Amino acid sequence: MFQVNAFLARRLLAAITLGVACAILVTVLMQSWTLTRTMEGLRDQNVDASLSNMLPLINESIWAFDNANVERAAQALLRDPYISGVAIRSVEGEIDLQLGDLSEHSPAWLVPTDARTERLTETALIIATPVVHEFNDSLSTIGWIYLRSDNELIRNQVGLVLGGALISAIVAIIALLMALYWVVQRLVARPIRHFSEFVQRISPQDITQWSQQREPLLEGRNDEIGQLYEVFNRQHDSLIERDRALRRHQDNLEKMVAERTEQLQQSNRSLTDSLDKLKIAQEELLQSEKLASLGNLVSGVAHEVNTPLGISITAASHLTSEARLAQRALQGNELKKSDLERFFNECLETGDLLSANLDRAAHLIRSFKQVAVDQTSEEQRRINLRAYIDEVLASLRPKYKTAPVKVINDIDPDITTRLSPGALAQVVTNLVINSLLHGFDDGQRAGQIRFSSAPAGSNRLALVYEDDGRGMSEETLKHIFDPFYTTRRSSGGSGLGMNIVFNLVTGKLDGRIQIHSPPHDGCRFRITLPLEQTAPSVEDA
Repeated sequence: MFQVNAFLARRLLAAITLGVACAILVTVLMQSWTLTRTMEGLRDQNVDASLSNMLPLINESIWAFDNANVERAAQALLRDPYISGVAIRSVEGEIDLQLGDLSEHSPAWLVPTDARTERLTETALIIATPVVHEFNDSLSTIGWIYLRSDNELIRNQVGLVLGGALISAIVAIIALLMALYWVVQRLVARPIRHFSEFVQRISPQDITQWSQQREPLLEGRNDEIGQLYEVFNRQHDSLIERDRALRRHQDNLEKMVAERTEQLQQSNRSLTDSLDKLKIAQEELLQSEKLASLGNLVSGVAHEVNTPLGISITAASHLTSEARLAQRALQGNELKKSDLERFFNECLETGDLLSANLDRAAHLIRSFKQVAVDQTSEEQRRINLRAYIDEVLASLRPKYKTAPVKVINDIDPDITTRLSPGALAQVVTNLVINSLLHGFDDGQRAGQIRFSSAPAGSNRLALVYEDDGRGMSEETLKHIFDPFYTTRRSSGGSGLGMNIVFNLVTGKLDGRIQIHSPPHDGCRFRITLPLEQTAPSVEDA
């Protein structure tokens, strides 16, 4: 932690140092510019003074063609530290003197001029001035003076002054930084380190011990760190109180959760019991529905079988009566050939009538037996779909034979499949009875019921059931497969018929069922079932 605080001190000092350095840099640049301008002004004054002092001597010397004095004047100008080169020329060219550094001059530049001119380059100041002599109250130019003042002297002087100032500033900065470092360590870093150590001594697992923790070195401070320490103490006191309140709420919450859990478990047990009872009730209702359907089937088949059996009994009675008449005629020697031929004809006709009606009764009983066994069994077997539905329709014929409803079976006769026939029989029975009750008003309305088949993809078959009855409303269509939903509640409807159809199709038959029923335009069920397209076999129903 000391290293962290020392790092903080170093960061503070680095920031201060950067700020001071930037300020010094700006100050140095400003002083450099100011000092350069000052030194340039001083140079201009010195050069002007030297030129003013030597100009009369040079004037007289050029007028007198005294090259020696001209050279001595030029050497006197060069003794000025700001003048690095001198060139003096007369108009006639008798005097052409160049002394010192005139590297900036060129023959093209050393041209006559009527007035003083100055040229400042990056390295020097070039001054050209004419030498004017007064003779007989007239002025005439007799020559020119060219001076070169090198900037290197100014730069050296500025550098010397700024170097001393910079060294003084660096020494001052180092001293200031040392003093600041000591002050920051004593007034900032060390108190923060103590505060950090104080916080670390507090265990986060048991914040209640905070009230016993105090840091003497931080007590009573009137600066920001002391304020931070006091705010921290107030905050952790508040946090202790909140922790105690939280613990109380936690204890209460645990009790509440335990109570709610027990209530939920009790509710769950009650719901489980209710669900079991509902399942049992549903099974009982389904069984009752099956038994009711089977009872209706028995009643209908009994009625159907009664007709051929009645005819057979009548025919047998008639044959017995004819046989007795023939016997009495034979015993009384009254039997004629024509009577015997008539008796034989009656026997043949009555035998044919008996055979036909007994065959019809036997067929009805076989169909009833197969359908009844299938409805009470869940075993699967392979069936011919069209033939099996014909058997189911034969068992249902008493339901619709007196109604003006025509039932058509257009299923492909070559379709066979392996499924639970009882489930299929229950589906067909419920669909037909549902159409008779709701679509054709209990058989009071004329119409047509049609079974057909269509491909439904790979190894699937679509069994299509449709009628042209009154159809369904949108509300009925939404709830058609819901259990206990019926529009004939007042007439004793259970609301389970179509729910049983849905459960049998999607469950035991492993299929899907869809319904389409425009209002007042019949209904259409599309039942998709597993398919085996094979030729009829001995196992076909």
